[in-house]
Amino acid sequence: MRRKDRERDAAFAWQVMTAAPYATLSLVDKSGKPYAVPVSQGAWEQGGCIYFHCALAGKKYELFKNGCAAAMSAVSRAEVVPNKYTVAYASAVAHGRLEVVTSEEERMHAMEVLCRRFDPAAGEKFVDCMKNAGARTCVARLTVEEITGKEGNG
Repeated sequence: MRRKDRERDAAFAWQVMTAAPYATLSLVDKSGKPYAVPVSQGAWEQGGCIYFHCALAGKKYELFKNGCAAAMSAVSRAEVVPNKYTVAYASAVAHGRLEVVTSEEERMHAMEVLCRRFDPAAGEKFVDCMKNAGARTCVARLTVEEITGKEGNG
């Protein structure tokens, strides 16, 4: 990282991944063309991974269905600083291996992480969601190999 004065530790980066309203998943297709798409992520620091779900079809799914390297970036705070031509921010970037979750036990855990992230008071509602939509839902895991955080206060 060029700006070492803005670098933050892994705990900070995990907090950003947890708090950010969405993240951008970055992949590369077979011809080397970059592909980036926003996803609704659920970070699970204890497990060293970030989950998201998607359809079992489409470009994103086709790019990672057999496993691949990936990066994910997120911003949990971005505020324009008046009269300074800058932004105060908190950001994180994670690199690792992206794979489809195949174990039913982990799929349920991942959906719990995601559902509790977006609706903490929902209780066991995610179980019904998985019963209704689980068969047509892809659950993906980015196993984080490296995570960095960065913060600027303007």
